[in-house]
Amino acid sequence: MSYVTATTLLNQFSADEIAQRADRGIPRLVSAEMLTTAAAGGDMSGYTADEQAAATAALALIDGKLMDADSVIDGDLLSRFTTPLASVPRLVVGIACDLTRYALYDDIATEQITQRYKDAIKMLEAIGSGKVGLGISPAGGKPASSGSAYIGSSGSVFSREGRL
Repeated sequence: MSYVTATTLLNQFSADEIAQRADRGIPRLVSAEMLTTAAAGGDMSGYTADEQAAATAALALIDGKLMDADSVIDGDLLSRFTTPLASVPRLVVGIACDLTRYALYDDIATEQITQRYKDAIKMLEAIGSGKVGLGISPAGGKPASSGSAYIGSSGSVFSREGRL
């Protein structure tokens, strides 16, 4: 199970940006619209065979980078949670997207992308060490709840008569 899909990644960042980074062919054939359609499992019949092949290769690259991000996340969270997580918190989705985006840039990532990657790694380390919580149980799901609140009291401190 992947924490993020290619569609999630395309929605998180610019589809144009991801298409440019994922299409390694020359000339580049994959457009943002084409990659979005392919990621959603849409009809690709309007594209040439070469464009379809390029979109398939781009998606394969993205999926590989997503699996790499999942491995990094699982490695850091394994000390506190059962992985893969059954319920994926939004924080983990963002981390997975940042790790994948950085990986798509190889060695030419911008300062902003590199900083987001470093921040994601620091956040994973903080989650793994227990400094930051995810709001899920160690089994990877949402904590059990009876659905009701409990209010307890240790007795009265003051009374109407002014006596304790």
